[in-house]
Amino acid sequence: MTKLILKRCFLPLFAIAEAASWAVAQTPVITSVSKISTQQYQTIVITGSGFGTHKAYTGDSDYISLEDQTAIPGWQAGYLPYNDTVTLIVQEWTNTKIVLGGFSGAWGTYNYTLAIGDSEQVEVWNAQTGDGPATVYTTIVAEATTATLTSSPNPSTDGEAVTFTASVTSKAGPPPDGETVSFMAGTIVLGTGPLSGGSAIFITSKLKVGTTPVTAVYGGDSDFGGSKSKPVKQVVQ
Repeated sequence: MTKLILKRCFLPLFAIAEAASWAVAQTPVITSVSKISTQQYQTIVITGSGFGTHKAYTGDSDYISLEDQTAIPGWQAGYLPYNDTVTLIVQEWTNTKIVLGGFSGAWGTYNYTLAIGDSEQVEVWNAQTGDGPATVYTTIVAEATTATLTSSPNPSTDGEAVTFTASVTSKAGPPPDGETVSFMAGTIVLGTGPLSGGSAIFITSKLKVGTTPVTAVYGGDSDFGGSKSKPVKQVVQ
């Protein structure tokens, strides 16, 4: 009798535990979304659980949506039932992580772009069961930039022309040509130079004898964030 009772209790408990585990696994939960910038092509990582699995694709599906809540007209990317013309580049989809390569389709038409400060709604459904969605909201940020500075010659002699070269880069590439980089000695602007292919040049022969720390400052724009280089200690002899 004892063995019979144990057998009858064990199987239902096992089945219940397995069913509970399966149910949890199928419910999508978003724990984090990496920063989303204004760029068309960018890496967006969504982490969590219960996403199911899906092969890589570019286009729409029933299982993911990124919707700009601020833009006029508003638009939604990636969600097939909405039938929007902006789509997603899905590079990886596992049960715990989705990696996007940005936006495709009609991006750039009819104001189908992102702006700094826009509210973006991210939704994910389980790709096998359709459970969900898990929903989070995030704010669009500027693409982060990095500025670096070099000088030549260094050291230089009194009255000799010194060339300062600034480089401004980002994961989305350099900011647009023609934007301005300021070359600073403390709070004093020594001069400026326009960006071309991510580089800007400033030439001067007016530095005083001694050591002058010079930095390059990029102010940013509606897509790219500003940045400041580490100082270059220019020695004039």
